Amino acid sequence: MKNERKFMLFVVMMSIVGATLCSAVEADLTFGEISVTPLLPAPQSAITLSIPISGDTPSQVQVIVEECNGRTGICFYDVQNVSVPLISMGNYQTSVTLRHAEATYINCTVLAKMNDTWIHSPEWKVINLTENSNGNTNGNGNGDNGIPGFELVLVIIAIGISFIVVGRKRSK
Repeated sequence: MKNERKFMLFVVMMSIVGATLCSAVEADLTFGEISVTPLLPAPQSAITLSIPISGDTPSQVQVIVEECNGRTGICFYDVQNVSVPLISMGNYQTSVTLRHAEATYINCTVLAKMNDTWIHSPEWKVINLTENSNGNTNGNGNGDNGIPGFELVLVIIAIGISFIVVGRKRSK
């Protein structure tokens, strides 16, 4: 019974300390909506991202850009983390070059550093990319790059097994 009270007191005290730290870290920082130029960028194009941030001035701002393919449901592994400089009072802007021809949309979010703590913007912005007539593929319509890969391995294995089976029958 005595241990339960100590534990409850510990939990309450830690909650108060945590709430105090979170409110102190958040400071007075408000993220505006990320805007993109051009409005409908193409895959592998250069885009300009603008982010208004009001309140305190962060010591550093970063934007995370993640390219994804909506048809496969997969986002590419090489996420870009780009530094965003201040261009005018409260407005931050940077250019990013997209890397993947197969991308159909990008996800963007903003991080700002205040008092040695990174504060994450509350939302991700989804930006659809324009698709070419082939659906952002190389022209064959199915996203295949035209280079034999797995199929070729299966053919080589089948030929190898055939040689082994024929060789064993001849030796008997």
